[in-house]
Amino acid sequence: MKYLLVIGIEFKFFRRPADVTIYVGNKFIDTFQLDRDLPVINALPYIESKWYEKYSKKHWVTSEHSVSWWSKLPSLYKVYEIDDSDLVDQLQIHVQNDNSDFTNGFMKNSSLIRFASVSLFKKDLISNRGEKMMKAIVRLCDGFAKHQKRTGKITGGSLSEPRPGVLRSTWPNANSFWVSGKNESNSGVRDSYWWVGGSFTAEFMIKTKYQMKVFGPVKGQKDFGFAAYTHPNATVLATNKKLLNIYDEDQRSNRTKD
Repeated sequence: MKYLLVIGIEFKFFRRPADVTIYVGNKFIDTFQLDRDLPVINALPYIESKWYEKYSKKHWVTSEHSVSWWSKLPSLYKVYEIDDSDLVDQLQIHVQNDNSDFTNGFMKNSSLIRFASVSLFKKDLISNRGEKMMKAIVRLCDGFAKHQKRTGKITGGSLSEPRPGVLRSTWPNANSFWVSGKNESNSGVRDSYWWVGGSFTAEFMIKTKYQMKVFGPVKGQKDFGFAAYTHPNATVLATNKKLLNIYDEDQRSNRTKD
């Protein structure tokens, strides 16, 4: 079975390009450079609205709160088609980015990278221009709302959950990852809101849940409860026209390599 790995990246450039290399289960996937600023964009002009209308979620693209989120999405997405047999252990993203003006213990400027969304899902979910994917997200959203109503608890999927060492699952986006940097201050649990500087490796754990490959919590963490979705970082995967066009392209150059 084929899966799609989609990585949304933001980047603040300083002086020299950063080198990014991607592995899944110790298999090389891709390497590329980030050589310019990659700011957020307003993705709404590229969104196909018909699924929001069909599944009674039009407010996801029209409400004031939602519109503010749509204006903060990455301008760069990297898309890879991967066999499920290769989705083992973890996704590793190695970043070489020692670009700063560090002098005599002080630093004012440096290159920074943010993995705004890292997503994994079955390729067949984007059939019929993303309808199955959107339907799955709507079902997850409605199920999560019922869960909250039943339990009387309003809890999200961030690192600020009240129980230490425990994170709520999210899908299809990873809710957390582990950063291994050159020093302790640049290492630890991170999420999509973190900017990371310097050279480091980001590790995303892969697990099997509900008979599909998903991103699990970082090492030493446990997930709990009903999975949450990450709107609009989730719905953009199913309804962004540019991404849908990429999904339909021949992915041979992006498949896992021995």
